[in-house]
Amino acid sequence: MKRSKMESQTKYDVIQRRTILSASIGTVLEWYDFTIYAYLAAIFATLFFPTSLKSVALIFSYAVFAIGYIARPLGALLFGHFGDTRGRKKTLTVTILLMAITTLAIGLLPNYETVGIIAPLLLVILRLLQGIAVGGEAFGSACFIVETIPQEKNGLFSSLIWSSSVVGMLLASLIVFITFMLFQGKLLYTVGWRLPFLLAALSGIVGYYIRTKTSESYVFQCLERDNLVERFPLKKILISHKLLIVQLVGLYLLSALITYLAFIFMPVYFSDVLGHSRIEANAINTVMLLLLMILDVFFGSLSDKVGRKPLMLTAASGFVLLSYPLYYFIAHGNLVTLMLGQTLFTVLAAGFQGPLMALSIDLIPTNIRYTLGSLGYNLAYSIFGGTAPLVAMFLIAKTSYLAIPGLYLAIGALIAVLSLLMVKKNSLLFN
Repeated sequence: MKRSKMESQTKYDVIQRRTILSASIGTVLEWYDFTIYAYLAAIFATLFFPTSLKSVALIFSYAVFAIGYIARPLGALLFGHFGDTRGRKKTLTVTILLMAITTLAIGLLPNYETVGIIAPLLLVILRLLQGIAVGGEAFGSACFIVETIPQEKNGLFSSLIWSSSVVGMLLASLIVFITFMLFQGKLLYTVGWRLPFLLAALSGIVGYYIRTKTSESYVFQCLERDNLVERFPLKKILISHKLLIVQLVGLYLLSALITYLAFIFMPVYFSDVLGHSRIEANAINTVMLLLLMILDVFFGSLSDKVGRKPLMLTAASGFVLLSYPLYYFIAHGNLVTLMLGQTLFTVLAAGFQGPLMALSIDLIPTNIRYTLGSLGYNLAYSIFGGTAPLVAMFLIAKTSYLAIPGLYLAIGALIAVLSLLMVKKNSLLFN
């Protein structure tokens, strides 16, 4: 009897580990694939949007980056529906495959000089397909993990999704840094920029294989067993949970601005806007992402003990007060001020994002979890995340005020504070 119990526990532990690996590797690939474009925005500006004004070319390049986000809510609705009605595993298997294929295709694109206007048009189409895939990935991965592990560890294990997203950004930053080191001048613009995208093809195949070998989440199996699967999750959301959508958008709005203004946009800002070394900017960003990866897990685990809301309110308030001063500090400083400013951004980011997935999952009913969570997450990232570098460049170009992205980030943080104050008190959120 004791041996049978031990064997069952061992089998359960294996399922947990495989589920965590499956969900995490998909998130790593998602963020790697989607982020490398942002890090290579200046390269795309030259290759696909030739113009005499560098700032205008960068704006066009970031506009295409933002276009990928237009499709994310569509992907959230499409894959969220299938995730709630057909299962988490099947849905996530499709999203990772679509992501890998579109990223590989971007790496094979001809430039404007070769095929003219067709080049940027193809780039737009592929970015839209990427957006659809990403729309069904991140929150679905969190559901997949949380629905297979003990509830008292939701904060720790859901933070692995944020940590995995940071791993993806870290890999993108590292690969781009290596690319800039190995390829210089014309070689960078002909061959070098393609390699980070081509690497995604092999990793996508690996991720697809792992997911096909993973079991469906325990919670969804229970929903199927008890005939509790919601046939029309979107209809139920629009009837009964409209306020919750608003709350989630308010929270993920800040998460989106943090990701893109404090990390993804920062190397381009420091090098192409402020005129410093591109290699040094990417090196510092890589170190900050490594720190963020560790701190996300720390604060996620801490939220299981002290509650989600206190940690997140403290961090969000920190962004309200410090975003503008830190951007001003970076804009009028040097490499040292960039390192100090980004370190403070990193600590605040982890304090807010580490517990965020767990708080969201605590709030959302199980049978509409995939759709509602994906919709709130992707509406925020679509409207405010993908457009953040574009808005930042536009504001800088219009005002000539280098620190203005910090003001934009502070306003987003204020909205998040108000959204957190709307969250009703319960034991899961406050302990």
